[in-house]
Amino acid sequence: MSVADRILGIILLLLALVCLVEGIRVWDGMGGTGFMPVIMGVVFGTLSLGFLVSRSQNRESPPIPWPTKGNWQKIGFISLSLVLYTLLVPWIGYLIGTTLFLIGLVRAMGRVRWGYGLIFGLVATGFTYIIFKIWLNMPFPVGFLGV
Repeated sequence: MSVADRILGIILLLLALVCLVEGIRVWDGMGGTGFMPVIMGVVFGTLSLGFLVSRSQNRESPPIPWPTKGNWQKIGFISLSLVLYTLLVPWIGYLIGTTLFLIGLVRAMGRVRWGYGLIFGLVATGFTYIIFKIWLNMPFPVGFLGV
């Protein structure tokens, strides 16, 4: 096991404990305020145990090259779009904001046609809306259009 795996496992374990403690502290039933932190605590705890228990071979990993100028531009665009998404989603709403964000994200990450980006954005937004809004009854920003 490499030192990096141990460090990541410990960080994930600490994050899992924080999520679990806070989720249990504010727990008000299934689908309530503490539900998501508890789920994230379980996920992070499982991942941390995987990193701490795994017996990986001590092989040298190949060096990771520094990003090119084009990749830095992608990183900048993605970072800027995350900031804009966070700032604008309360005003334009979850459905419209997330769909537009995902279309831009898919286009920025790879050479994908607009049609495929639109389909991905609509399907992914629809799935998250069904899971979190309808099934788990979590509130989403509705925006100025009320959707």
